[in-house]
Amino acid sequence: MVLDETDVQGRKTPRRRSIWVDVGREVKHLEIDYSVREREKQVSRIVDDGGFKFAVFFVAASGFLASSFSLFATNVINTSLFFVYPPADSLGGHASLVLDEITLVGTIVGMLFMGHFADRAGRKRLYGVELAVVIVATFGVIQASDGLMVQSSTGPLHSMDIYSWLMWWRSLLGFGIGAEYPLSAIITAEWASTQSRGTMLAAVFLMQSVARLLVDGLSLGILEATSHRWNVHSDSESEMPMLAVDQVWRWTVGIGIIPAAIAIIMRLTIPETPRYYAGIMKDLRKAVKNTLMVYHKNISEKVSKPAPITVEERQNSSDEGEVYWYEWYILAWQYLTGETKVWRTLGLISLLWALMDVCFYGLSMDLSNDLAILAHDPAKDKAVCPNNPPWNPDWWNCSPLIYNVLKVNSERFIWIASLPSVIGGIAAVLAINRFRRRHLLAATFILISFLLAVAGASLIVTAETSQSHLITEVVYAILSFVFNLGPNTLIFVTAVEIFPTIYRGTFFGIAGAMGKVGAVVIRVVVAHTVSREASLGIRLLVFIPLMLASAVLSWNLPEVQMPTSSNIKEVPVEEQQQDFDNPAAPGNEESVGSIQQGERLNDRPQVGRRSSESSFGEARLQPEPQTSAKFHILQRLKNKALEDIAPNPVRDHRI
Repeated sequence: MVLDETDVQGRKTPRRRSIWVDVGREVKHLEIDYSVREREKQVSRIVDDGGFKFAVFFVAASGFLASSFSLFATNVINTSLFFVYPPADSLGGHASLVLDEITLVGTIVGMLFMGHFADRAGRKRLYGVELAVVIVATFGVIQASDGLMVQSSTGPLHSMDIYSWLMWWRSLLGFGIGAEYPLSAIITAEWASTQSRGTMLAAVFLMQSVARLLVDGLSLGILEATSHRWNVHSDSESEMPMLAVDQVWRWTVGIGIIPAAIAIIMRLTIPETPRYYAGIMKDLRKAVKNTLMVYHKNISEKVSKPAPITVEERQNSSDEGEVYWYEWYILAWQYLTGETKVWRTLGLISLLWALMDVCFYGLSMDLSNDLAILAHDPAKDKAVCPNNPPWNPDWWNCSPLIYNVLKVNSERFIWIASLPSVIGGIAAVLAINRFRRRHLLAATFILISFLLAVAGASLIVTAETSQSHLITEVVYAILSFVFNLGPNTLIFVTAVEIFPTIYRGTFFGIAGAMGKVGAVVIRVVVAHTVSREASLGIRLLVFIPLMLASAVLSWNLPEVQMPTSSNIKEVPVEEQQQDFDNPAAPGNEESVGSIQQGERLNDRPQVGRRSSESSFGEARLQPEPQTSAKFHILQRLKNKALEDIAPNPVRDHRI
């Protein structure tokens, strides 16, 4: 306990120290009946003064890490699964394809449902729900089995089918993973300060690549640990390796429960996002209270009553009352099809996400069969095994040992896919405020097109000349790096920035779901093509026009950043108040909640200065003597406030 509050009689009262501090006293005087813009100004001032909030980052990143871990864990276990439980005719003879597709379909449903539900019921109600689904589904996966087995004249009979169980549990797992996408993005975007928003969103998405590397590394470690206890180096037809490998895949998937449980605990402690209260619930008091609970370093500052609203704002505010459930959809449709034509923005980001996932999933970096093509050396490995088991991706190796196959698979995943993607994600975190989002996105799409041309041509040529595919392996690793530097990260970040608070979850869920629809389509195509060099090379070349089209489309995305010139300097908020009220009177301090300052800034002539953060007046910029106005590549860009990128629409009075 700490003594840090004083009551009206001067006595100290105890208050428990916590990450999120209760600040009810500071906001009791705030009124609720103010326009959306006035409420958002209050929240924006406090949040933007807080910088990069690591507590918020850990809450969002832990959930994204946990869900991504479960996703990649279920993808890499197919080799082990097929070794212990030969699929034969299970799931129509396409067990791997069906399990992947059912997971993706679950992801689509999760994105759509949870994204929309976050807008209608609030973000707080869903914190941890999606991770609970992931935990339940993970328990189901690791406990799936064929049940009781008995021998009959026609062979072994089982009381259950493990692949039928896995279909159900992986569809539920996909739902939880899909639900995590909009929630992690919304939590981060609505809690982050304006300038740290891009960095924090990119850092959260980096957790997907980190999870992938953890899965591959842990699966390799579990294999090595198990090999010391069980003889997995013996003939693959014996039962001892089967026992060991069955443990390997169950442990690999089951470990994902640990980060998910930790993430749930963290999710349940963070308050509702202030922008949800300000923009959707129209409750300024709760919005500011929750903001101060997280950014509690501002508690010592005053939170004053907002400036009176204008007649027009009051008319709009009075029309913000409760709406019937179906009116939300009418308003959303009007917003999409109104004068601003927001449906174009939604369609554009959805199309970009779909085209990106078609190419990314088409590269098959999570499929051992396609990575085996890159490792194949036609000059040395000319054999083709007629009875190659489904768990052996190396078709030229006619005497495979399961230990060697699993070890080689993990190493290929790490060096070609996982490690480059982590490095690319780190590069995205460093670059996201150095370059305009859409410019960097377009540039990386063009670079991907070039790399696809090199990789595709190299595969075709080396297959004809019976040469090694070393060049293609290197290019594949670079592709993994560039995808996470560009499209994977930037589309995720941009999709949550360009829509207003009231529709942010729904529209983000639609865009993300369209991306997974592209993944569903390309997976079917990949499954029905021959896994050989020429086939993969042609597939890569087909993706080139899609990536070039994506580069062109990227230029039409809304602008979410603005440059700063070297001849512009920021004036602190405290100095602004002194400048406008009484320049000769020092010590005149502006409170966090004051909005009159922003109004005065807007009333003054705008010649010779530019807003640094947003139209909310976070800092006034004054001109210095002209030196150099050249923009250089290392200059940081300023992010626009979410409310400036996509303001909450005013309710149509005709409804």
